[in-house]
Amino acid sequence: MFPSSPIATIYQVLQHVQAAAQANAAIFRKNEAATRAALIDPVLRALGWDTANVQVVEPEKTLSNELRIDYLLNDPAGQPWVVVEAKCLDSSLDKYGYVGKILGYALTLNVHTVCITDGITWHLHTHLRHGKSEPVVFSLVENDLLRAANELIRGLDAAQAGHGILLPNAGRTAALSPINPLPPSAKPISPVTKQPAKPKKQPATTPDFTELAQLHLLALQPGQKPKQLRLPNGTVKPIAIWKDILLEVCYLVLSTNGNLVLPFPDKAGKKRSLFSYTKPEGGSSTLTSYKGNPVFILTHYSAADCIANALYAAKQLLPSQRKASLAVSF
Repeated sequence: MFPSSPIATIYQVLQHVQAAAQANAAIFRKNEAATRAALIDPVLRALGWDTANVQVVEPEKTLSNELRIDYLLNDPAGQPWVVVEAKCLDSSLDKYGYVGKILGYALTLNVHTVCITDGITWHLHTHLRHGKSEPVVFSLVENDLLRAANELIRGLDAAQAGHGILLPNAGRTAALSPINPLPPSAKPISPVTKQPAKPKKQPATTPDFTELAQLHLLALQPGQKPKQLRLPNGTVKPIAIWKDILLEVCYLVLSTNGNLVLPFPDKAGKKRSLFSYTKPEGGSSTLTSYKGNPVFILTHYSAADCIANALYAAKQLLPSQRKASLAVSF
């Protein structure tokens, strides 16, 4: 018999959760405790979180300012790692009050990830310690369960906090997080006495960038997408869609210019705001933060308008962040 994979294991749990939600939807819509017990706890256990150990999964955690956390997931050292906010089935998870509350938890506890879920729909806010909080949203009903399993493992697997990972000759576990990829006690690999022959170096290829201001969308091939973005501060970011250009520029502006007045109008400058403290009505938006407060970036634009607003937002960069032209490669 072949051993089961982590994705296959969580996939089977999600199938059971999906079936339970359909069979008892009337109860779960009115009872948060039932939702947690039947729909959320099984998923956390499948991801490696010991829900019976209150030092690992602390329910109903109350902070000093009387905020109550449904689940606080701690790393092996007892430090906060993930906050989970639970709601009744079919709750509106993107309410500004919910989002602002859970981001407040993140700022207070300095956790890596926060999420809001009703057991079926999951909103994961990851990389919070890096200043980003764009949510990954998926549903066990509307989306492929394989994708849901992948996203849950990427965002909430307990091994990322160090649970279940035993260091050699240490007798303890330690977090192998993206922020601290090697624990302090890990020893470097000793060099081998005989070095293999070095392969011949291939000449480095430099991507051919086109300045965003000179880009004519009509000249692109059908379906052509950008692959890299060179920001005005000189950093290069991998991208996949036109919206990524707008988001990366906005992230840079919000993280470096502390003098913005919000709401900040978009390029049209009339009814819509590019940055605002309240979620825009209708259309897509992305949640991030500005000076410790939740802020929404409007992203409901065509490719051409994404480019126009990216160029417009880039004008708000400080002189110290303008070392190169805004450009893309394909």
